[in-house]
Amino acid sequence: MKKTILLTSLVFSLFTAPAVLAEMVNINKADAATLQANLNGVGEKKAEAIVAYRTEHGEFKALEELKEVSGIGDGIYKKIEADISLSEGATSMPEEPAKEKTAKTDEKSEDKTEGAAGKAGEQGKKAEPAPKADKASDKPEVKADKT
Repeated sequence: MKKTILLTSLVFSLFTAPAVLAEMVNINKADAATLQANLNGVGEKKAEAIVAYRTEHGEFKALEELKEVSGIGDGIYKKIEADISLSEGATSMPEEPAKEKTAKTDEKSEDKTEGAAGKAGEQGKKAEPAPKADKASDKPEVKADKT
């Protein structure tokens, strides 16, 4: 009996978790990427249609006005109703700070430069296998000559 209750609660939590984790989205300010990422059932085309409708008609006056957008019917609206707002919520996807992007790009280019220099110097040399280490003491294993 306990296993059945535990299994039932686990399955229930798996189906309700995405709804709980969804972020509120401001449909009057959000870009297409934000709409697509945060609204269940809204893909790239529907997100672009929402932005195009808003551009052409101005801001939404009521949440139900979203149903006027091509591709957004009652079914999709019911799925996303709890996650949309006219004035609050996400408006754009978070981006990496510019400094971090530059630092990562610099690190990658340095790695490539070092790798190319190392390969050029090692041409003609045959790679030697690393000696096996004794697991107990981390000392290289020395094999005795049996002759």
